[in-house]
Amino acid sequence: MKPSRTRVMLYMLLIIGVLSLILALLSSPSYMAYITGMKEGLSNEIKPAMDIAPLESDILPKTYTVELIQVKEEALPTLPSVSEEKTDVYNPETVYYINTVSANRPKMVNKSAIFKVDAPTTVALYMETVKTESFIAIAPQEGGRFPTKFEFTLTNDIEKNKLSLDLWGASPTAENVPSNSIIGSDNYAVYPYPKDTFQTKDKEGKLVDGLLLGGLNIGNNAFNIINSGRLFNRQFTDVGEVKNLDNKISITCNNSAGITGILLYLGKATTTKIES
Repeated sequence: MKPSRTRVMLYMLLIIGVLSLILALLSSPSYMAYITGMKEGLSNEIKPAMDIAPLESDILPKTYTVELIQVKEEALPTLPSVSEEKTDVYNPETVYYINTVSANRPKMVNKSAIFKVDAPTTVALYMETVKTESFIAIAPQEGGRFPTKFEFTLTNDIEKNKLSLDLWGASPTAENVPSNSIIGSDNYAVYPYPKDTFQTKDKEGKLVDGLLLGGLNIGNNAFNIINSGRLFNRQFTDVGEVKNLDNKISITCNNSAGITGILLYLGKATTTKIES
């Protein structure tokens, strides 16, 4: 049964009305503004919410002088017995790596600088210069070790840097500062460092023997330097002293047996005015 002519005309009028309504909606100012906003949003970077303050971070190269001096024994060592195991011999040609990590951006890998024993070296360390802490990691090349007794100094070039960068524990606001002792993969989680400071797996997800910090492996038996004072090994035996004076951090170690690296925890940088 064919629809009547009147019914066909009503259908046509209804379709025309719907099309007119859609056309009017598409041409409305509010819709055009919505479409324009979407296009602009796609073409621009996503902006953070206004009520969330981003972490401040400004990593810049700062000049330091690094020096590792071997303290030689005054007395002749005793000859080993036949049954005594051969000990590892320190190689004075060992290369040492030094690198930095920001507390805000711990996964950022900066280029390591290198130095050798008894050779003062000027290095550029990429330090945090805004309101956050930094870490400095030091480790010998693979297979290398520290001298049995040594003096290590890290001197801030205050005239060039215009910043004071001291150990975290030197801050007058620091409370409950731990002793300078040992950090490794078995105990790093007990320290109040940002959780992403250390990595225990390589890029392929395999466990490493030690702690990775800024791409540098400081091993499982590294000195954890936080403040001026005595220096202790894993058995909590006094093996030296740490000083932080006149923009210089110095470590005197009397027994480095088993030490795999050094970690320095620096506080927030402060601007220093140099008097002419």
